[in-house]
Amino acid sequence: MAYAQLSPFPEEDGQSGSARDLPEILPSDLSDPVVNPRQTSADRMARLFNRDLRDLEEAQRGIIEQLEALPTAARETQRVSDFGYHSGSLKKRPKWIQIDMGEPVSPDAIALFPVTAEIDGSRVFGYGFPRNFRVDISNENEFRNYETMVESRADDPNAVQRWPFFREVPAGFTGRYIRITATAMWRDQESKRQVFALSEAMILKRGRNLAVGKLVEALDSEDRGNQWSPRFLCDGITTLGIPLGLEASPALGFKAKSKKPVEDSWVQVDLGEEMKIDEVQIILADSLDAVPDPTVRFPYPMEIQVSSSPDMREAETLGRFNPSRISMIGENPLILTSSDAFGRYVRIAVKGPAKGGNIAFNLAELIIFSGSENVALGKTVSAMHQENSELWAPQFLVDGFGSRRNLVSSETWLSSISKRSSLARRWWELESRRLNLVDRTVTRGVTVVGSGVAGILGFVLIALSRGRVRRRKDLEDLRQRIASDLHDDIGSNLSSIALLAELGKTETDEPELVVEELTEIKFTADKTIESMRDIVWLIRPGEETWQQMLTRFRETASKLLRAHEYSLEVRGDSTDMRLPLEFKRDLFLIYKEVLNNIVRHAEANNVLILIDCRRNRLEMLIEDNGRGFNNLDQEFREGNGLRNLRMRAQAIGANLKVRSALREGTRINLTVPMP
Repeated sequence: MAYAQLSPFPEEDGQSGSARDLPEILPSDLSDPVVNPRQTSADRMARLFNRDLRDLEEAQRGIIEQLEALPTAARETQRVSDFGYHSGSLKKRPKWIQIDMGEPVSPDAIALFPVTAEIDGSRVFGYGFPRNFRVDISNENEFRNYETMVESRADDPNAVQRWPFFREVPAGFTGRYIRITATAMWRDQESKRQVFALSEAMILKRGRNLAVGKLVEALDSEDRGNQWSPRFLCDGITTLGIPLGLEASPALGFKAKSKKPVEDSWVQVDLGEEMKIDEVQIILADSLDAVPDPTVRFPYPMEIQVSSSPDMREAETLGRFNPSRISMIGENPLILTSSDAFGRYVRIAVKGPAKGGNIAFNLAELIIFSGSENVALGKTVSAMHQENSELWAPQFLVDGFGSRRNLVSSETWLSSISKRSSLARRWWELESRRLNLVDRTVTRGVTVVGSGVAGILGFVLIALSRGRVRRRKDLEDLRQRIASDLHDDIGSNLSSIALLAELGKTETDEPELVVEELTEIKFTADKTIESMRDIVWLIRPGEETWQQMLTRFRETASKLLRAHEYSLEVRGDSTDMRLPLEFKRDLFLIYKEVLNNIVRHAEANNVLILIDCRRNRLEMLIEDNGRGFNNLDQEFREGNGLRNLRMRAQAIGANLKVRSALREGTRINLTVPMP
């Protein structure tokens, strides 16, 4: 059984539940696509002789450009409640679940969200998502007469449904009840148990999800407290967060802050005229100067009221949210629906402490639907307490932006996600063709070499001449880097020693200060000696093999991590393969810099180092349990340390992935083809 619901984005540990994870040349979550140049000998040779290969790679670059132009989904945190619907143990087939829309509707599109679950410590994508299913519509609850709007059959029975299923519905279908029937259920590979599960179902009309808050019933279900229940199928909460576009927000939203203790506060929107209110969405704000914490984002009880009078006389209460419920929505909007609300003014009323206190709260956006139109956009906002600044003002509550980017309709957003998935599959198809083409071209090239030795010999002589010039330039570049290392590291340390010695001469009357200065001199001298040893080892002839590199890794870990509990595991063969000097230098400096950062900043007590070198490919994982930092936050800016690591990784054609969260440690993963 599932213990937690996770984002469909795979973490950077390579455990994605599928053998077709996108490689480092196309990140698996597609959130930050980057193409690293293919620089193997086979690629270079094939590119010279085969125009088709160049066309394929150009097509792949075009796919990356298209991906960069599409909105991305937010990376939601792990959920421990409101998973969705889960079928029960009833043997009757087929399993189904249906939504009572309350009145006849004509959907524009259907979206079904799969469950990404943690089961017995493993991540399972598409848990319970049916292999074959159909979506029917009817005006009868018993579905004696119905029409099929959407039907889906999996081409591959082992395919994983990671992204939401999105399908536009042809015009002409109308009905009050919508039923999803699993005609071929998902099967657990180990237990062989058949399950039908969905995280969320959306019925879309003109960009609005009409299914939110609607009644749901099923053939059978497994109700488990606050995790599995049919009612969670249409609660508007997903692990993909708020539908956002690509345009950066000019502001953060609305901020209320009382200057003295009060018992309540409010902010309201004047819609300009009385109208029917069908749905209210409230999007919480994210401040740029703090890491978002869903558990404390809105610590007050909240009530949403509608009235025809600005002072809320005879106001109708649409609903309430308490702080515990608000903390459970994660990166999702708060949503209230109504079938009969009518008024001109919509107020968010906030209740402070019973004895009074300074009230402060932030909101990014207030969306009010009348039908499928957001009638709050650009309307007048008033508040009991308000703070005006460049980033916070009442008008920013209805400007169409969240705190990060512009808001888009659910239909536009899901269509973009579906297109991203299709583009990724297309990229994979091209990559498979590209690899086959490289193989065929290289094989044909070897045959040509056998029949044209003279021509190839001339080519080789020219290549050797060019290679000699290139090596001369590479050696000069290396000489400059070593000189820079000596100046920056050794020179800086020696200058510190000289300065400390000079200070020590003036402090002869204070023995304690002298001892302190001498201790610092010794520490700096030790650092200098160690740095000099590293530089000498890097350039010493006969120290270029992979086996010697591993020995150096172990020595460095034992010195730097002597105050930590750590484990260093090496997988693969410790061969005598020789490493190019540049590769050796940058790889070692990346490794040493990561360990130094753990010692200086992480406050960790346990470190894991895993080095795996098999099939001419190196993967290095370094993980600590220290204080971490939130580099998944969209406003996170990398410092010089991380930028230097990425520059060194890029220099050797490596892919460097850094994942960290506050109080959850840091994981650094580097993968690179062995030269």
